[in-house]
Amino acid sequence: MHKKLMLPVILAFTLPAPPAIAADAQDIVAKVLEMQDERRKGVNRYTVQQSVMGQTVQVVFERTTVTGPDGKPMDTFQVRMPQGFSGTEGEMSREDFDDMSQNAVDAMHEIAEQAKVVGNESVDGRDAYHLQATDLNRVEDLGDEGEFTMKTIDVWVDSDKYVPLRMIMDGTMNTDGTERPITMEVHQQDYRDVPGSNMYESYRQIMRMNGEMSDEMKAQVEQARAGLEEFEKQMESMPEGQRQMMMNMMGDQIEMMRKLAAGDGIEIVTEVVSIIVE
Repeated sequence: MHKKLMLPVILAFTLPAPPAIAADAQDIVAKVLEMQDERRKGVNRYTVQQSVMGQTVQVVFERTTVTGPDGKPMDTFQVRMPQGFSGTEGEMSREDFDDMSQNAVDAMHEIAEQAKVVGNESVDGRDAYHLQATDLNRVEDLGDEGEFTMKTIDVWVDSDKYVPLRMIMDGTMNTDGTERPITMEVHQQDYRDVPGSNMYESYRQIMRMNGEMSDEMKAQVEQARAGLEEFEKQMESMPEGQRQMMMNMMGDQIEMMRKLAAGDGIEIVTEVVSIIVE
């Protein structure tokens, strides 16, 4: 799967929630942007320390300026690349992150224009608006890895705090002239107030990705399956203490590979350890 598609693709929407469907999607999107700006007022840089599949990583976000849908400059946040970093083949470069920030704003505007409020539902016990945009056919060029076409997106937004709770994106990947369906789902959970700011952020995210695999991906999965079988044989021969230590270190990665090998797709759980506003 392409790295750009592995990054959580989250949209946020807001508006006070009456007992029945009221505001249209465009009003909700406008409100969420207003509240995001308000919560992040005075924040120019923050650092997220998080655990992903047992590995601790640190991500820095900085305020940047992109072109808004009205052609005027607007502020947003993007991942800050380390000083002196230059992308190599197969890796994301600084320019990639710049492009992603602009593309995210463009996608938000396009989706908002086509979205409709289709229900009021409950997600993880929280009341939410269900917004849906269909027939998008938004194409993203992935270079040598082909094209991704977003066709439908569903977003559930907390109707009190106005934060995203769940997102399902359906589309197709075209890597070798053949279109294959792909679905990505993201859950945003455990929202908390961020110390030293008015920010209100998710401290737990679950991302799932399923879809028909290309021949290259099938070969990679088969190779991973063989490697997993060999690793599990080695685990069986280890002393209990050593085996437990390996599971503590690699348990999340092993479980992900088991699901992938079984055809259950990819699931990545991210636990935020801390968010530090500078």
